[in-house]
Order: sequence, then structure tokens, then C-alpha cells
Amino acid sequence: MNMKSKINHLVRVSAIFCGIIFLILKYFKCPNTLLGNWELLTQAAGYSVILISVYDKWLWRINPFIKIPILKKEYNALIKYKYNETQGEKNIDVEIFQTLTNINVSINTDEITSNSIMSELIEENNKFVLYYTYITQPKNEFSDLNPIKYGTCKVIIDDVKKFHGIYWTNSKTKGDIYFEEK
Repeated sequence: MNMKSKINHLVRVSAIFCGIIFLILKYFKCPNTLLGNWELLTQAAGYSVILISVYDKWLWRINPFIKIPILKKEYNALIKYKYNETQGEKNIDVEIFQTLTNINVSINTDEITSNSIMSELIEENNKFVLYYTYITQPKNEFSDLNPIKYGTCKVIIDDVKKFHGIYWTNSKTKGDIYFEEK
């Protein structure tokens, strides 16, 4: 499910909510004029906006027709990196905030924090892949050796408890990242 189909899904769900709410309001208020029906329709649209916000944030997770993976909130992760000729490993903490239409990935290490600035969970070759672009924010004491970087990560989600990805940055750092549910 790509972003366009997610938005289309939300529009359909919103129209269904709006129609049901309109019929309920019409049943209880029994308007006799076109203006009365118009007022009920605008009320129904307002209520459906609230419901669709709740749906986008939480209720989509229980919809059996949505087949995208539901990621956990917190992961332990290991990055294996290569920069110039230096190779290393680092344990990191990852938080993922997911709604139907948005995913935010936040990473914390002893030197930096990073946050996604764009992300998309798509189906690619019958597997779900999370692509995200991020910016790092180094702690002051590490900012000379590890300045602000932009990077991109490609993560194949075959199991929401444990998955793997690759990343690369504008400073030519590249590596692997291994996620495991906390």
C-alpha cells in the first residue's frame, strides 16, 4: 500500500463515516428543508474529520483489510558501519512512531540523535520495505568529528520483531542496521 492508496483509503473511510453520521443525525433531527439537510451534512463532515483522525492514528491497526506491517514502538538496534577505511559497530536505541499515513524513525546513540524527515512504507517484490531519509544532530562534544549528516535507509520488514536494513549518508558512511524488538 503506497501513500496514494493510503490517502484514497482514508477518503473512502471518511465518506463512509460522513454518510453514516449524516443518516443518524437525519433520523434524530428530522430536517424538513434543504438548508436543514445542508447543516446536518456539514456537522457530519466535521464529526467524520474527528473520526478519521482517530482512525489514521489507531483504528487502522485493527482493520483486517490493511496488510501493512504494524511496527513496534521501540527497538534495540546494531549498526555496522564503514567510513573511509574504518569499520565499527554501535548499539543504538530506535523509536518508531507509526500511523496509517506517516512513519517517523528516531535514533539515539551516545554521540547523536537522528530523525526521519521523509519516510514511506511500500510493498516491493512482495515484501514491505521502509525507506526513510534522516538528518543527524550530533551532541556538541562530537560535532567536529561527527558533523550533521543526511542519510537514507532501506529496511526490509519481513518480521516486525526483527528486521535488517542498509544505510548510506552524504559523508560516504554506509553500513547495515539490525533491528530487534525491545
